[in-house]
Amino acid sequence: MTPSKLVRKERILEYLDNMMKQVEDIKSVPVPSKDFFLEKDKTIPIKAIKYSLACAIQDVSRVCAHIASALSLWKVRESESEAIRALSDAGILPKEFAEKIKGMPAFRNRIVHDYLPNEFDALKLFETLQSLDDFKAFSKYILAWLEKD
Repeated sequence: MTPSKLVRKERILEYLDNMMKQVEDIKSVPVPSKDFFLEKDKTIPIKAIKYSLACAIQDVSRVCAHIASALSLWKVRESESEAIRALSDAGILPKEFAEKIKGMPAFRNRIVHDYLPNEFDALKLFETLQSLDDFKAFSKYILAWLEKD
């Protein structure tokens, strides 16, 4: 499926650019282990990482929702995970990749509602930081699709 006139490319490019800036901000904070997220004296850097990660995930959601809406791939008010799946069904994102990232919106909600710190979330956050390349891959897939027009 190729981009339609309803897809606002400039908006998508802004989201992707912001997403990658957030990822760079996250990478600028050294996180040696999951225990970093359990330390009381690391409150400010932890909040900075969580905020940037939440913003990056929100940009993924915005891109998916925008494209899914513009191409009528999903119904209004479906979940953000469904928008990710819709892009996969349309051939914009590979199915395996979409399955891997479909949990991002739910994880963003955990971050935003500040469930951390606990062992489970500290580990999940640390693991997420080990796979920041998913954001770069997402950008690559979306940019390749936009170039089809």
